[in-house]
Amino acid sequence: MTIYVFRVWLLPNPPLGFEPEEEVWRDIEVDGSHTLTDFHEAVFDAFERWDSHAYEFITRDADGIALRSYVHPQLYNDGLSWQPMDDDEIDRFIDQAVPNDASEEAKVRFRELQSNPPPEGNAAETMVEELDPEQLGALSYTFDMGDNWEHYIELQDTREGSLDGDPTVVDEQGEAPSQYRDLDDE
Repeated sequence: MTIYVFRVWLLPNPPLGFEPEEEVWRDIEVDGSHTLTDFHEAVFDAFERWDSHAYEFITRDADGIALRSYVHPQLYNDGLSWQPMDDDEIDRFIDQAVPNDASEEAKVRFRELQSNPPPEGNAAETMVEELDPEQLGALSYTFDMGDNWEHYIELQDTREGSLDGDPTVVDEQGEAPSQYRDLDDE
């Protein structure tokens, strides 16, 4: 078995007033046999959240292209990872959002994945090792689809072994913001 250490960055969220001066992240140690739901619970606790909401992980390749979505078990419906885009939508997206230095191979891969999305995965049934973390470019993780707490996740380290319990925070930087904007501060 493999133990993975992932760095989970909490991205700025200006609508909720979260624009930190320094990066806010947590390093979380996860056993390959933990599910994405277990990983979600560790992130949830690491950022001091208290009110449960839907979430989604998206695997990404080295170019940042979304490969597949893994959703909260109650959202899972055995459908597609995302809605397919038609050729015109894909062309507009590539023209407006894809960096000019992106390779043609990456654009072709993006076009294929957007026009023929893969099936979504169930986070409760997907083990971390199934994502092949050492070959994965990165993960993105969204918590609370209304407030959209976005996270960027990268593998930092691996070692052989297994954890006796739940995933754990092994390092951190920055203060976790309140889950909800404090209306008294407005």
